[in-house]
Order: sequence, then structure tokens, then C-alpha cells
Amino acid sequence: MSALRVAVTRAVGKAESLSSRLIAAGAEVHEIPLTRIARRDPAPLYMALGDIASVRWILLTSVNAVEILADAVRATGTGDAVADCYVAVVGEVTAQAAEAQGWRADMVPAQFTAEGLLDAFATRGDVAGSTVLYPCAVAARDVLPDGLRALGAHVVVVPCYESVPDVDGQRLLGRMLAGGELDLITVAAPSAVDALADAVPPEQAGRVQIASIGPVTSKAARQAGFRVAVEASPYTAEGLVRAIAEWRARAKT
Repeated sequence: MSALRVAVTRAVGKAESLSSRLIAAGAEVHEIPLTRIARRDPAPLYMALGDIASVRWILLTSVNAVEILADAVRATGTGDAVADCYVAVVGEVTAQAAEAQGWRADMVPAQFTAEGLLDAFATRGDVAGSTVLYPCAVAARDVLPDGLRALGAHVVVVPCYESVPDVDGQRLLGRMLAGGELDLITVAAPSAVDALADAVPPEQAGRVQIASIGPVTSKAARQAGFRVAVEASPYTAEGLVRAIAEWRARAKT
């Protein structure tokens, strides 16, 4: 991939894993954050942790959620009670982040999506009647809370962060695309797709090649008019780099 020029658009501090893997694979990497993480008022999460004794499951679907929950647990002194809860995560990276905080990931679905996690919950017999704490992004989909409620759980949804546009990154990426300096744009969330759409004139969207972390992000990219050239499998940084390498190899034949 020596000639492949790739933009990694994750927020500052979140791109290292993907960037390092792409560089190791021979890509020319440009870290251009299109979003940044903005934390919300922690009071609702503190309040939810005040009733942590009634919680059976904690649901974590991103590293951001893990980090914010960990800070809230330290602030409220609820570490011992949280340690007694079961922890469900959406994938291996989130599992590693949880374990770094001392929390064992009791459920990691085979398919790293909200749907995959819901399918895993559906196989268990201890969901009905249980309370699930779900610290999440402001714009998180309703798949998990709605699905868990259908299984009989009481779900406490606490939006605690949001992805907001990084204007400087948007401007830089727009200039680089206009100058023909990029071959592939990686996106790891629908919020990154939204920010990318704001940076690219609509008439140019169809010429932008996207490497997507998974099907939810791919769907958002296609709806915005972008061409999804690559989709990760599995839905991880490692899976995305492997898919990019395979795509590049096919393009050379």
C-alpha cells in the first residue's frame, strides 16, 4: 500500500491504533479529526450510579463510554458496587478498555454491533426483570434499549457524551480532497460521516472513496452520497486495515 494516501478521521486521541496499523501496512497516513468528543453534564450519570445496587448489567458500546463511566465511578465512590455488576460490551476494543478499568467483560458478542449484542442478550435467561445501565452517546441508536425492553429489562439510558464537528479538521480535509491529495477516507461512526458531508460539496461526494468500520457507518455513508469502497470485517481497526489491504491488492491486479 506504499502509494495509498489515507485520511484517518477519528477524534484526537482515538486514532492511534488505526493509524499505526495503516503505517505498518505501508500507507501514507494523514490524521484529520472530523469530530471531537464533548462530555455532557455528569450529574445524571452520578444520579444513576447512586442507585447502582439495583443494576444487574452495565452496557458499554464505546471506549468513550467506558472512560466517562470510570471517571463517574471514581467521583461517586461506587467502584465496589459497579464491580458486582455484569458488563456487556459491543466488541473487543471496548472489552479491553473495560478490563483496563478493572471490569471484566461478561458478554462480548460474536458480531460487534448493537444487533449482535442484543442477540447475545436474547440467549440468556436473566434479562427479564433486570435493570440495565446504559451510558451512551447522545445520538445513540435505540436498537439496544428498545430490544432489551422487549426482552423484559428495565433500561436506564444516560446520554453522557456527543461527537461534535471539528471545524479545523473539516476545512483541512476539504482542501486535501480538492487538491487530489487523498485516496481513501476512513470513517468509524455515522457522526464522522455527517462531518465529512459538511466538508465535501454534494456534487463531489460520489467521487470520495470511503473505508468504513462497519455496516451502520457504511449505510450512513451511502445515504450521504459517498462511495463505500471498503468495509471492515470484523468491525475493528485491525479488520479495517486488513480490508483496505485486500482492496488495494485487488485494485492492482
